[in-house]
Amino acid sequence: MRVDLLLPGCYSLKEKRSIIKKHLFRIRKNYNVAVSESEHNDIWNRAELSFLTMNCLKDPVENTLRKILHELDTACDMQVLSERTELI
Repeated sequence: MRVDLLLPGCYSLKEKRSIIKKHLFRIRKNYNVAVSESEHNDIWNRAELSFLTMNCLKDPVENTLRKILHELDTACDMQVLSERTELI
């Protein structure tokens, strides 16, 4: 899953990294996923995060990704602009 984010309160790359790091730490702690910042690395108010999880069943993967998206969607310091999910 790729999630494109707007960080409206960020005015520097340092501030962006701090916000992203906080959310990534919590998500990695609560869910069995790999995650990375995949786009907009040098833009201070945008980020694209990519999440990867594996399971032999489709439902647990979809549930995990849906929970992660909900966490990001309800965060007060970021806004989800778009989301793309690909199941293989």
